[in-house]
Amino acid sequence: MKVIPYLNFEGRTEEVINTYRDIFNGNIESLMRFGDRFPGNEDRIMHATLSFSGNNLMFSDGKPGDAVNYGNGLHLCISLSDEAEATRVFNTLSDGGKVTMPLEKQFWGALYGQVIDRFGVSWMINCQ
Repeated sequence: MKVIPYLNFEGRTEEVINTYRDIFNGNIESLMRFGDRFPGNEDRIMHATLSFSGNNLMFSDGKPGDAVNYGNGLHLCISLSDEAEATRVFNTLSDGGKVTMPLEKQFWGALYGQVIDRFGVSWMINCQ
């Protein structure tokens, strides 16, 4: 069994998936647009999948006409083993976002920090 986060960004998915592809050195495995199904929304992304380091994230602009609401009940945790890479990922996600916990050594021994990126996604960066 595998859990795959599915993220919705009302009209910003293309920007988001390209940004995350660059941050995580990933590949966009699939990208489907609404096309003729919803006139006036031909360029919106119906479904996309980003793969990186054995992980997948799925994306959509959401169904046209349905608002996307963000909350604070979900964080994506990225676990790394290289401190330089953890710092790079944290700093890149922080660009245009908000650091909610600085990336620092913690009492449990890990380098750890939290950030809400410029798209409103909450990330936890953990490096053992």
